[in-house]
Amino acid sequence: MSAMSVPVSLSPSEMDSTMAASSTAMASSSPSASSPSQPGRGTPETVSDVSAPVPSPKPSLGARLGQWFGRGGGKSGGHGGGPKDGKDGKGSAKVTPATLSPRAQSALRRQLTLCLAARLTDSAANDAARDFMTRYTAASPDTQLALLAVVADACASDGSPGAEVGRDGDGASARRAASGLAGALGSARVRFLKRFNALPDGLPFLVRWRADMLEHRAVLPGLAALEEDLGSLFSTWFDVGLLELHPITWDSPASLLEKLMRYEAVHEISSWADLRNRLDSDRRCYAFFHPRMPREPLIFVEVAFVPEMAADVHSLLDEKAPLEDLRRVRWAIFYSISNTQPGLRGVSFGNFLLKRVIDELQVDFPKLRNFATLSPIPGFNDWLKSLSTLALVQVLGPKRAKLLGQEGAPAPDVSGAQMVAWLQASAERKGAQASQRSLGEALAAYYLARETVRGQPRDPVARFHLGNGARVERINWHADLSKKGAKQSCGMMVNYLYEPDELDANLQRLIDGEPALGRAVARLL
Repeated sequence: MSAMSVPVSLSPSEMDSTMAASSTAMASSSPSASSPSQPGRGTPETVSDVSAPVPSPKPSLGARLGQWFGRGGGKSGGHGGGPKDGKDGKGSAKVTPATLSPRAQSALRRQLTLCLAARLTDSAANDAARDFMTRYTAASPDTQLALLAVVADACASDGSPGAEVGRDGDGASARRAASGLAGALGSARVRFLKRFNALPDGLPFLVRWRADMLEHRAVLPGLAALEEDLGSLFSTWFDVGLLELHPITWDSPASLLEKLMRYEAVHEISSWADLRNRLDSDRRCYAFFHPRMPREPLIFVEVAFVPEMAADVHSLLDEKAPLEDLRRVRWAIFYSISNTQPGLRGVSFGNFLLKRVIDELQVDFPKLRNFATLSPIPGFNDWLKSLSTLALVQVLGPKRAKLLGQEGAPAPDVSGAQMVAWLQASAERKGAQASQRSLGEALAAYYLARETVRGQPRDPVARFHLGNGARVERINWHADLSKKGAKQSCGMMVNYLYEPDELDANLQRLIDGEPALGRAVARLL
């Protein structure tokens, strides 16, 4: 089929299904695929023109949707630290796919064939991609899911066509045929994605589109190859050398400030006064931006200047606290780091952010030498709940295990889940006994310093900071008495110390299996 004979757009009547007629048609083939009825305190193309065949739906797309959704499947949330639901901070219920009429499916498939097969300079294919991007963006979530299903079907490679090609030959021929087909489809998918990237607003669209792919991969397995190709391209397109570091201040555009409030993932920003407090003269906020997404922060960090290493988050967020004298501050505390784009999951630039911010602060404040975080311990409670009585005693060690059974302490046969309940109760009242603090801090120190998964720290925040070359400096008791703090770490937080001259040595210690620990933490083990 020549390029000129392929329609480059779908009419609204083709794209938007009429629920009564098309649902009836879909129900006949797959019942499970039916639709549901103010201020506070003051590059040139290098891919050959491979025409990748787009397989016809056998069985029909409706039947495949019914099979996929009949299996259920879970929602894949955004990257940790992004919006709370991975969708610009808006909640969303489970999406059921709309049904596309056979005519709309056929037209969309022809459109995708052109986008996959034609050269990057083909104007008809570029028009088709632009049309798809516009219609997908404007579509409702259920229609977007139906469109994704057609894209998944067109872009997937399960190897069966290759097996058909090599059926009459030997095994080597079959493998070569399958490998050749997979390579052709892979090249076509990459060209397909590059075509969108070349469009105005194409890169922001691809970031949002990958977030949708990640969310629906479980029910649309055919998306896996396309999503993985896009993730690999993002590693290049969002290379840290291309990103720009900018401060965000109270004088920044209101639209950007609103995004800070929406994207903040560690300590919720409760009001404009709260935001003003976090952007006051004794605070800083920095974000990475991409030149083609100038109004979208990709990741941002909030910094507080204090006279000593912070021990609790409540004093940092106190709107009534007096301003710090910047001539006297000795510490810069990174108390919140938030990733904002679920579609960039797996693209790592957070470590570069902190190092760039430290360099920036040392220019602005030449006498500033101390840099640390005040970080949550998000996996602590879940880990502790999983411990049996025997495992808990082994973690505590002989000396601290003797505290069990004493006045005010749990019984010696306490389980990990019971220990969590006991520590949470102490986190909700400030008059905690010394034994509670001793046991809680010791357990947190063990979790951060000794618990690993595949050779890496089990806790995701510890994995991030220790991987940057930081040191586990201090466990802080009653540092976050919010419901969230009690739920995830019994109210405890941790300081990770960043010493610019020690980062490489600390990273080597982590590689050797001995993460760098401060004296106060080492004494707890």
